[in-house]
Order: sequence, then C-alpha cells, then structure tokens
Amino acid sequence: MKHLIIIISILISAAAYGQQFKVELTVGEGVTSAEICKSKAAAFVAKAYLDGTETTEATFSMDFDDGNIVSNNTGEFNHAFAADGIFMPMVRADYNGLTAYAKVTIKVGKRPNFNGFKTDIDEQQQGICLGESVMLEMPINSTSAEYNNNYTHKELIPQSFYSNAWNAAIRVKQFDNQTIADGTELESVTVKLNHEKAGEVKISLSCPNGTKVVLKDYATSDYKLGLVAKKDFGTLYNYTFDQKTSSTLNAYVTDSVLPQGAYKAEEDFALLTGCPLNGDWSISVESKTPDYDCYAEEFSLKFNNNLLTNNKLSINQTYDTRRAVWTGNGVSATSEGKCSVTPPEYGTNRYNYLISDNFGCFHDTVIYINVEEPSFAGGGDSTTFIGDEVEFKDLTTWAAQSHWSFGDKTPDEDGNPAPHAFYEKGIYTVILQSTSSSGCTDRDTQRINIVPRPLEIKEVNIFTPNGDGQNDVFTFFDPEESFLKNGGLTKMPANIRSIKGKIYNTYGQTVYKWNEVEASVFGWDGTIDNKGSRDCPPGTYFYDIIVYGKDGNSLKRSGSIYLYRQK
Repeated sequence: MKHLIIIISILISAAAYGQQFKVELTVGEGVTSAEICKSKAAAFVAKAYLDGTETTEATFSMDFDDGNIVSNNTGEFNHAFAADGIFMPMVRADYNGLTAYAKVTIKVGKRPNFNGFKTDIDEQQQGICLGESVMLEMPINSTSAEYNNNYTHKELIPQSFYSNAWNAAIRVKQFDNQTIADGTELESVTVKLNHEKAGEVKISLSCPNGTKVVLKDYATSDYKLGLVAKKDFGTLYNYTFDQKTSSTLNAYVTDSVLPQGAYKAEEDFALLTGCPLNGDWSISVESKTPDYDCYAEEFSLKFNNNLLTNNKLSINQTYDTRRAVWTGNGVSATSEGKCSVTPPEYGTNRYNYLISDNFGCFHDTVIYINVEEPSFAGGGDSTTFIGDEVEFKDLTTWAAQSHWSFGDKTPDEDGNPAPHAFYEKGIYTVILQSTSSSGCTDRDTQRINIVPRPLEIKEVNIFTPNGDGQNDVFTFFDPEESFLKNGGLTKMPANIRSIKGKIYNTYGQTVYKWNEVEASVFGWDGTIDNKGSRDCPPGTYFYDIIVYGKDGNSLKRSGSIYLYRQK
C-alpha cells in the first residue's frame, strides 16, 4: 500500500463563540491517501478538535462517496468498496452548532480487462486432442481513470414543499483547502422544480460555511415555474442561475409559464467570497403560503472548468505480467502472462490466471479448455441391414485428417469415406483415427451390427421382355434390393441365401428352373432355359418357388404369370 501523508481538513470558524473547531480524518495506518483492494475493508478514524484539544462530544457523519453514508459519535468507521476507482470519503463533524469537514482520498484497485485472452486453438474447434499442448496468453494493458463528481443531488421522488422549504445538499470534496476568491469559481446553479405562482417562491444557495446568496427572491409576478398538475407531480423545469444572463426570474409576466433555461441570479456570487469549496452546499426553495402546489426534484452545481482541470485526480493502474501465474493440470512455467498447457484428461479442464497490480491487489480469472474425444456418425452400436449403405462422418472438431477401418476386410480409407455397405451378417468394429494439425492422434471405436433384412418377395403377375428396360425380367425381388445389372440380376439380394424353383407352361413343360447351388441368376428373361436364344410364346405360365433367406427363414410361393409380347 502506498500512502501520501497530507492531512486535509476544512476549518470553519465560529466568531460568535470565539472558538476554532476542526476535524481530521485518516484511513488505514493513519494516513489521508490510500490505495486499497476492492471489497477489502478499510478502517477510517475521525477526530474532532476544539481550540486544538480533542473533544469526544462531537457527532460524525461519514459519506464514503459510493452512496453509503453512516453516522455515529465515535468517529470510527469500517468500509469496503464494492467498486473500483477513485473515492473521496468525507466526514462532517458537528459540535454545539459548529461544523467542520475532512476528507481522505481512496484509490481502489481496478480489475484488469481479461477479455484479451488468447489461445492458439482454432475458433471453430470445440476442443483439443488429448495430449495436445495449447499456448495460453493473457495480454493486459495498464488502465487509468479520473475522479468525476457531477455535483448533482436528485430525489428519487419529487418532494412537495407547498407549505415548507425544500432543502437539499451536495457535498463537494474535490478541492483541497480552496475557497471562493471572487465568485467566478461557481459558474451556475440549477434547480429542477415547478410552482403554480412564481411570486410566492424564494430560492437560496448556501455554501459550506453558511454564507447565503439569493438566486430568486419573492415577487408579485403571476407566471408559473414548470407545469403543475392535479395528479402526479406535473412537469418540472430546469432553471439555471448564473452571472452572465441578463434577465432574472422576477421579470413580471402575467399568467404564463416561464421557459426553462438560464437566468441571472438575484445576488452576485461574489458574496460567497471566502467560502470553502469543499463541504455541503445547500439549496433552499421556500414558499410564502401553502395555497400553491409546488415540487422539486433536482439541484446541481457547475464549477469553473479551469478550477476542475487544476484539481483533477487520476488513478493509474499497472499490472505485473512478470509475476503473473497460470495454475492447473499440465501447466508449464508462466512467462509474461503466457504459458503452455497440456490438459491430462478428457472433458473440461480448468485453468486459473492470477496477476497483481501496483496497489498490491491480486486479480484472477478462470478459463476452461475442453479435451474433446474423437467421435463419428454412422456407428454408435447401431443395427443395419446387410447391403445397406452407411454414411460415416468424422465429427471431431479438431481433426485435420481422418483414417477409417471398417472391420470387414475392405481397404482402409482416408478423409471423408464414401458410403460403406456390409454384405455379411455380423458385428463389425469400425475404427476412426483422427489427427490434429499438430500431429496429435486419437481414435474412436464403435460397433455396428449387420443383420439380414427380413425375408420378403413380391407378387408378380405380368412381365414384358421387349427390351425397353421395364419389366424385361421376371423376378420376385425389388430391383433396388436385387443388384440389377444391365437389366438382369447378376447377384442375389443381400438378404437371400439361395432360391429353388421352376417355371412351366400350361402343358406342364418346364421352361426355366432355379437351382439352389447355381443361384447366380435370379430372373427369367422369357426364353427357354433363360439362355436368350429361343423366345417363349406369349401366354400364361406357372411357377413354384422356395426362397431361403440369410435370416434362417424360407418362403414358398406358387402362382401364375402372364408373358406379354407386343405384336
């Protein structure tokens, strides 16, 4: 923790009492400027002094500058800042009508931007190969920020002040031991309000030592400020008071609404000379009678830009990548925020990055690397019929190359294989070997169960062997299942083991027969003995057939078929 030991207090004298009252505020180890870590509690101590002697009878109101205000009579406060940046906690001490202020400066370590995290993994990948190394890189830039006080007080709900004064305060903290020299330090004051009759309202501004200037005095004017409504709060207008504008809010206008905008203050801001800049600046809006509706919502101050520029407070955050550390399974030594990791197991692997800043605060983030098991579509212990084509696809996102083994004595294939068919019953082991661009290999093994298609034959009652490519061959099997070639069956269907039968004419003469041993041709082309040399005449023919399936079943059919030849 770095400290700048400058005790800052705001002194307000009370001449009527002939006493001098002041308060001092320290943080941590008794200093007034501290650099701390977010969410880490800091101890604040306020002490009040009357004529140089500490008094224990003062009351303290501590504004931590982050929306939290706490009051007590001990002057001891503990507070953790939930956000990073610059804060100016200020305490107000009160004793027997005397008031004093003191502040400290707190710089809370800013969390670095970890969005710049990079790896050498392709963005399209969902994971990496088991055993593959990945470079993790976390470049982090220094950051800076400035203290920004917008000097605005805003009510959550507009406050009615039709019978009383509306009072609001802004606690100014940015200016160390500075006072109003000639009034030019304060450029303008803005109040957001409405009032049914402007002549009934007075607006005043008080500086931290109680000196007051009138921004708008009472008058006899009948104009309205903003729009008063019977319901809700009406429409509130912003009225700004400065020293530059010529017209004032007291100009006589009958029965009209005065536009919002800038107007000259009744009294000169030079009357505030000697006022301390730091402390509570308060606004008072008073109404003469309770007969008129009026509401106020917001009050703001604008200080001279040169004054703000000369009192800028900034925070510079640097991060030490030389001491940054990556942790997790398979991590190499970290150097300048980089390291190589080799995740040791499948699934999500967690890695933590820890870095410190120039405030001594530590910041960390977590990234995850997925080790992806190779996988493919087409297997998955599925069941497929003999002869059906199966499409195999490598689903591994990190795969640059794929090598396939189908387990059926067919040659291995690389890349995206053509659809593959299995022609024998059995359980086959399909192996995919995937290789990454860096040469890392892994494999997926799946089984595929090949079974015969249930035995079926179709009923046929006519065929036309005229060479037109349609119904030229009499067969009991679907052409898509029967491996047709050049119009003829050259290979039995995948689910057929053999066939036995005959075709005969009306005289009982056999014109063609199937033999279960010689079962390479399964269709009848309409010629004697199926040799193509002698056409059988048109007419009705009969068949008796027994089909033996590879599933162990058989089908027996008898029937007739008409052979048609176009004359």
